[in-house]
Amino acid sequence: MSKFGKQNLILGENTWLSLTRNILLVIFSHRFWLAASIISTIIYAALEPSLAWIGKTFVEKLQTDGDAIGSSLMEYALVFGGLIIGLGVTKFGNQVINKIYESRLIIALQRAYLELRGKERGAEDVSRLLYDCEQAKKGLDIIYKDSWKIVSQTISVVIWQLTLAPNWLPALFLTVIPPLFLVFTFGRLIQGASREILGLQGKIANSTDRNKLLELFTHQEAFFRHSLRLEFFKSGAEVLMELLTWIGLLFLVMLALVFDIGILPRNIQAGDLALFAVNLNLLAKPLGEIVKVYNKARESYPAVVRVLQPNAQK
Repeated sequence: MSKFGKQNLILGENTWLSLTRNILLVIFSHRFWLAASIISTIIYAALEPSLAWIGKTFVEKLQTDGDAIGSSLMEYALVFGGLIIGLGVTKFGNQVINKIYESRLIIALQRAYLELRGKERGAEDVSRLLYDCEQAKKGLDIIYKDSWKIVSQTISVVIWQLTLAPNWLPALFLTVIPPLFLVFTFGRLIQGASREILGLQGKIANSTDRNKLLELFTHQEAFFRHSLRLEFFKSGAEVLMELLTWIGLLFLVMLALVFDIGILPRNIQAGDLALFAVNLNLLAKPLGEIVKVYNKARESYPAVVRVLQPNAQK
């Protein structure tokens, strides 16, 4: 009998539809923790940009009432401290809940693999249970955690910016969006390296006999090379995204100053500039996460297939 309730995992079919159905059955195998994880992630991501509002209000207060700097510091220090504590508690709760659900998700993936594998594979089964399921879990993270975090953070930052300094919104988007289209080319390379690593894990597990030491060493060296290659592609995409964001901001400022194309406000207030700097970083984070999530999807896809369609040849 299936361990996934009334709906059974699909065995023997290697299609996108069957893979999607098996993924959803695993994700919804612990509905309470799934809902708790999504809700806590949204709450924390939505509250984080409130730090920008505190910074803007404090700068403007100092501009209009410079003589009251002592009382302003005390007032905003208390508000800022309370906000930091609240965010800290929310972040802590979010991390604990996510860890609980992630652990249950790995167990569900392991049970799904054992139900779907068909025949025993010896030491390779151990490799798939310990390594492939961990990698596959990262792919499922995208559905229940990463996507909600990116959407909620982006919407929250845009709303704060529209409320407090809407004239800066075009510059905000023009700074962070173009770099996204330049880093997706790494995905195919990441997926290929990940597939090789997963295969080598199984070969290493099957080469532990004393008479297979040379074979073991060969697989280990190949694993090292592909792991280094994978990290090179992943880190390269993420670093490139960060560099292009700030280079784009510099180019945008120079373009606006030389040609006066109306991207930046004519009258720049110190508070608005402080808000833009904070929100640029906040908006760059979820959009930068899109790059990481895309790379994570390409990296984890081979593992998802190996766990939930163990007899597929991909």
